[in-house]
Amino acid sequence: MKKILVLLYLIASASLSAMAQSEEVAIGGDVAKPFKINASNFAEMKQVSIKVKSNDGKEHEYTGVALFDILTKAEAVPNNQLRGKSLTKYVLVSAADGYQVVIALPEIDPAFTDQTVILANKQDGEDLAANYGPYRLIVPRDKKPARSAMRVISIDVLTAKKP
Repeated sequence: MKKILVLLYLIASASLSAMAQSEEVAIGGDVAKPFKINASNFAEMKQVSIKVKSNDGKEHEYTGVALFDILTKAEAVPNNQLRGKSLTKYVLVSAADGYQVVIALPEIDPAFTDQTVILANKQDGEDLAANYGPYRLIVPRDKKPARSAMRVISIDVLTAKKP
């Protein structure tokens, strides 16, 4: 019985790994030009690298695309000027396992911050491991890496509204 369970676990793990590597990231919500990120168009975008300390205290270099650049391509902010009503917009990042995190647009806009939040596909020069990728959000200045969501499948721009 144990051998059967182990075999089923290995098959399920392999299937999940294969699925994770083939996923696209849907960019949508309150944007003028929704699109999907895949390996091909991701490679064509401007790549940036940032260094982040992990929970084990080791520093890793992540490479990917600035979240701001992705949202600029989707035309998330009219005229690329974050002000007025646009300041009520936020980003909802969703992972394959249902995990979700929120980032306010001023947290990624270079006019408001020096922090560069990226959607990474590489760690230390290598593709992300299947359980982390193929895409991972990296929020470098958070004291806890809780918003560095793994296996990202969608990035939606939403507008906060008072109920």
